[in-house]
Amino acid sequence: MRSKKKGLMASKLLTMFVLINLCIACAGGSSLSPGAWVAEEDRIRVADGGPHKGSWKTRDLTIQYEYQEASPSLQVKGVVKLANYITMGYSTLEYLHLYIHFLESNGTVLATKRIRAFGYQVFRLEREITFNDRLDLTQDSVAFAFIYSGKATSGGGGGPSIMGSHS
Repeated sequence: MRSKKKGLMASKLLTMFVLINLCIACAGGSSLSPGAWVAEEDRIRVADGGPHKGSWKTRDLTIQYEYQEASPSLQVKGVVKLANYITMGYSTLEYLHLYIHFLESNGTVLATKRIRAFGYQVFRLEREITFNDRLDLTQDSVAFAFIYSGKATSGGGGGPSIMGSHS
């Protein structure tokens, strides 16, 4: 009887955690909208020439990227590595959508372009999630930032969303 109560309490806590995170994520409006603002630590300055390499890390994932400006476009490629708590705690990636914001000097979003949408896949530690795209630079863009949204589950459906949007 005692273990049933513990299981029920753990289930309620997990549900509350997911609902609170969803409310927080939705409260700020759409982070994909032009006019949104990106924090300075998440901005990547567009430098002439290249290729330029870097790494961008959040709680959910790390993106090791390389870009090269070839006006009027930006060639960007990289590898997405999901955090251990995702690959070890969940079995399936339902989806992962990866975008780039093009930014003014003050961090305001001028435009957002989708880099890649990754579909349903079972986690395999040896598998890398890669992308390679050429995007038209928006006029007045001096920087860019990555943004993503995704969902990982156990058992291939109906599980909790554990990755929210982040920019």
